[in-house]
Amino acid sequence: MTQPTSTLLDTTSEWRVWQTLSIIYTAQLNRQIRRRWLLEQTSMKDKPFSERFRPLIFLEPTPILSKPPSPIPDLDLPELRTRVALLRARVEKGKELASEIERRMLQPRIKYPTHFCHTCVEDGEKVEVLLTKCGHRVCRTCLDYGIDGACGLCDEESVEVESQH
Repeated sequence: MTQPTSTLLDTTSEWRVWQTLSIIYTAQLNRQIRRRWLLEQTSMKDKPFSERFRPLIFLEPTPILSKPPSPIPDLDLPELRTRVALLRARVEKGKELASEIERRMLQPRIKYPTHFCHTCVEDGEKVEVLLTKCGHRVCRTCLDYGIDGACGLCDEESVEVESQH
């Protein structure tokens, strides 16, 4: 996403636009997270309790539209633009993951349709898939290739919560 070098808006109005986009994308991201969690619950409902995955969901804190800081620091707008771009990318990836889960749910040979690496989409029956602190499932290979242990999907620090297999 290319950032405009100049806008027709004053700094305060531009801040409000970017803050509004941040709120919108955060709400969309939280809907995607909840949708994936519901798909997980749906795919597990027929499994014996001892075989179910029981993930927790952590929603992104939703910013509020408030009076902008006065004066707006020069560094605040680029940081806000970057946050919006990251949120937008996470929403798009969330849509892809939900579609992949739905596709896998329709295939009867897949025992756990939600159990796959969210980065390389490798089946959890073939590789060890770890559940990260941020709630994504990542195989050991993708985690090892990550930058400083950060999740390749959301840039959160990835800490192994539990091995799913």
